[in-house]
Amino acid sequence: NNKQQTTNNKKTKMSEYNLMGFDQWTANELADYLTNKGLGEYSEMFQQNNITGEVAPRLTDNDLKEMGVLKIGDRHRLMQALETVKRAKNLQTREAIIWEGTEVLYFSCFDWACSTMCGCCPADPSTYKLRSHHLEIKNVDQCRVGPVQCCCGHTYEIDNVNLSKVQDVDVQGVPPSCFHQCCLGTTQEHVHVQTVSEGVKTLKLKKDDGQLVARKIKNQVETMQRMER
Repeated sequence: NNKQQTTNNKKTKMSEYNLMGFDQWTANELADYLTNKGLGEYSEMFQQNNITGEVAPRLTDNDLKEMGVLKIGDRHRLMQALETVKRAKNLQTREAIIWEGTEVLYFSCFDWACSTMCGCCPADPSTYKLRSHHLEIKNVDQCRVGPVQCCCGHTYEIDNVNLSKVQDVDVQGVPPSCFHQCCLGTTQEHVHVQTVSEGVKTLKLKKDDGQLVARKIKNQVETMQRMER
């Protein structure tokens, strides 16, 4: 009974196209997926060739021929089933977070204390997420009474910057004022992302972090622009 229930649960999972983490599937799990798609006669063949979830998206029609799938119709059905896996891989790659960080608002603890009245009037930093296709900048405006957050009234704005539309990425070192330097203030690095039609987007980060993030953004920009050529 337990074995049957496990099998039913797995089939339910497959039928709902829950392909999250498919690249971690073993050959046996991929074979179960094919069985659920009505291609169970080839499940043993995939197991014998050790076709895992990581390998499956790269299979071609010629690969299927070499494995012994002789019927053209069956190869098309298998390729169609594997196309679903390929789309899941593309989605997973697209949504994967390459880097994430938080806006640096202050140069020092003294700067924070003066700006927020020792935390009585806190400010909300923006958050950043770099994905393969876009840079996400989230600006949050919390509704507060002093330092206490209200249960409603919060607003936020998410700016998705298309990396294929980025023209340039520069880093500007912004040192603290002389006064803040006396209070152990540290330099910030501002990453300026120049876009084609949306102007400049600025990320405020710690010293050295800005240079690292700028390189990551440039790498993704180059990748995106190559894909669109």
